[in-house]
Amino acid sequence: MRSRVQTITPARAAEYLARNTANRPLARRTVREFAEAMRRGEWRVTHQGIAFDTEGALVDGQHRLAAVVEADLPVEMTVFTEVPVGAFDVLDTGRRRNAADVLAIEGEKSAVMLAAMVRTVWLYEHRPELTWSGGDAAVSNHQIVTTLEQHPKLRDYVTVGEQIAAATGMIKSAAGAASYLVSQATGRRDLSPWFDGIIEGTGLAKGDPRLLFRRVMFSHTRKQAGQVLRRRETREHVTLYLKAFNAWATGTTLTQLRYTPREPVPPVATGR
Repeated sequence: MRSRVQTITPARAAEYLARNTANRPLARRTVREFAEAMRRGEWRVTHQGIAFDTEGALVDGQHRLAAVVEADLPVEMTVFTEVPVGAFDVLDTGRRRNAADVLAIEGEKSAVMLAAMVRTVWLYEHRPELTWSGGDAAVSNHQIVTTLEQHPKLRDYVTVGEQIAAATGMIKSAAGAASYLVSQATGRRDLSPWFDGIIEGTGLAKGDPRLLFRRVMFSHTRKQAGQVLRRRETREHVTLYLKAFNAWATGTTLTQLRYTPREPVPPVATGR
């Protein structure tokens, strides 16, 4: 086999795609993710590129090429030629690295939860009014790494998230991310009464947002007789957490705590 780095223009990508005779069906979601990374300038030359066999057929890289066409930008890629005919069966069969894999390789502890927390913070910052699920809410590994670099203290809230989740049934990563967000927004203010209240739940009077938050979270996790436990969603839990926190931070009595899927995730109140 031979390889060299080439600048693949949209026109050349289309030309190469015309040689696609043996590849799997195109996954439009993958193409969209690659194209968005290219537009953001995140695309880098690696050993993974495109490959042609000895007969000139494209045997690997159709998603990358289709993304170049969709992004309408020239991109550098490694191009392999003279790949033996029949090698397609062993190409690209490894599992794709997810964000947790990348963080673990970087030496991060609790990589799975930390990656989920970072993703939640990114979505909070960039998609507060939109859904946090499905293909449109995909967050790239590069965005995860960059966001963690911008928010290094997120690491300190892994344990906090686990404590809140154990005490209330809240999603662990949502609890950790939301706790970081309120701490970051309020600066040096002492939030120990907030955290102690939602974790311990002792001495809380009726109308206290911390008490209502605990009750709502418990209702999400408690399975009633004959009922199926409904799916928990990160966006819902973060929204309820921030609503309760904002009421507590501003000294507002709270009598109900609800979530509507179409409502935007609220910004953090900085308090009195």
